[in-house]
Amino acid sequence: MRLRPDLWLLDPEVVHLNHGSFGAVPMPVLDAQRQAAMDIERSPERFYRAALAPAVDAVRGQVAAFLGTDPDGLTLLQNATEAVQVALGAVPLGPDSEIVITDHAYGWVKTAVRRACVTTGAVEKYVSVPASVGPQFEEELTASITAALTERTALVVLDQITSASALVMPVERVIAAVADFGAGQGTDVPVLIDGAHAPGLVDSPVPHGAAFWLGNLHKWAFAARTAAAFAVAPRYRDRVRPLVASAGEAAGYPRSFTYLGTQDPSAYLALPESLAFPDYYLGMGFRELRQRNTDLLDQGLERLTARLGVVAAPHNALPLRTVALGRQGDDQAAADLASKLREDGVEVAITSVAGDLHARVSVQAYVGVADFDKLGEALEPYLGL
Repeated sequence: MRLRPDLWLLDPEVVHLNHGSFGAVPMPVLDAQRQAAMDIERSPERFYRAALAPAVDAVRGQVAAFLGTDPDGLTLLQNATEAVQVALGAVPLGPDSEIVITDHAYGWVKTAVRRACVTTGAVEKYVSVPASVGPQFEEELTASITAALTERTALVVLDQITSASALVMPVERVIAAVADFGAGQGTDVPVLIDGAHAPGLVDSPVPHGAAFWLGNLHKWAFAARTAAAFAVAPRYRDRVRPLVASAGEAAGYPRSFTYLGTQDPSAYLALPESLAFPDYYLGMGFRELRQRNTDLLDQGLERLTARLGVVAAPHNALPLRTVALGRQGDDQAAADLASKLREDGVEVAITSVAGDLHARVSVQAYVGVADFDKLGEALEPYLGL
């Protein structure tokens, strides 16, 4: 059963099973964003000179409370991609540096790391994620990352929830292992946690001990696009700089990120409405909604796997999981299949993981179990059924 599909502008003729990529902004949040834009236009001079900084400070405090983290360590950015660039700029990198990252990292994060390495002479060092998500998964992954650390390690990058494979990673365990390694070396090895999917899916997602954590708010926290949170540990706050040096630079972190020229802050100013959305309009909190969406995803995947004979990834207590399609293909093949499905009226993420194609299915309140029948029907010709 769908929950209030009337609250979204989504095309009712299309099956929307890819909330995890870009989210879908509810109409009340869009209304709040428009109202914020109109309020700015009542006196742009007053807003940018006097009202912007305190308004963003207030919103930042609400977001910090939602995430369960220190507001002094949190700032708002446009998206996770920007936050990764900022974090990389805060770490001293040179020809003797190595960045440890897993092969399941998000593509644009890999791109940002690659650019940083080309610019500084640092080296990427990839760690393979275990193929089997079994009882020893956390131990094996942590051991693999620890084995990759050397005296040259300048940064460890780890997803909280992987994008292509929807795996929940043992971030706390890895952070502790990296800290132990650093203590043994007499140095500090910072860890960057890519929590792009975490806000709205993980309770108190900012892990203790991470040097940097980032999370998109326009995926599962109902924010208008684009809005992201970026948390920085105390020892790194004097090192982070906005990508644009502007009016707030002298204020220091986090206010140095507030006024980056004459930007549009309306997505930030609508955040109180987005954080209140599930309680006020759906009658349930984020945790209850996550459980509802996860249960519906489980039901839908049972129907899909029975119909197609494919295999779903193990239950992960999240409203996004992958289904192995039993076909090989690279990133281009995945993009081509996603495009064909879109033409057929079905939006779902198709990913390539270790050379195999997967459908990453993600569910929000507007999804019903019958949508999985339409997904199955659309996939049948491409699977030779």
